[in-house]
Amino acid sequence: MSEIQRILDQHDRALNGPAWHGDSVWKLLEGITPEQAQVRSLAASHTIWELVAHMTYWESEVCRRLQKLEPRPESEFNFPKMPESTNQNWNDTLEAFRESNGEFRKCVEALDDGALDQPLSKPQYTVYIQLHGVVQHHLYHAGQIALLRKNLR
Repeated sequence: MSEIQRILDQHDRALNGPAWHGDSVWKLLEGITPEQAQVRSLAASHTIWELVAHMTYWESEVCRRLQKLEPRPESEFNFPKMPESTNQNWNDTLEAFRESNGEFRKCVEALDDGALDQPLSKPQYTVYIQLHGVVQHHLYHAGQIALLRKNLR
């Protein structure tokens, strides 16, 4: 198995399972309603909805870097203004995340192991570090979503 395939395997496990650490991101998002997604349990915390939008941004941003596209403004897309709490808006947010997952996978599949040591952004993070960073980032926020979800009960 190539290193690219191993990274994709970790990405798939983080998002869809089976994951060694516990529930995958998509398992944690199962059954969350728009109203629940916008609950702010703690004044200083993000909502589940905000976290999903944030994960979408960074996953797609790394893909954009791989494609040598201009970065989108972090101030506008990193934690974007949340839309009205409707089923359509929540489903649109989840669909954007699913699309980002698929696009990221395509971007990584197009690479070969020789590209992994190439610099990708400033500070000088390599392709390898950024790809693993996406997986680590998803898991970091999966933990937050798991706690926020438990707090909904």
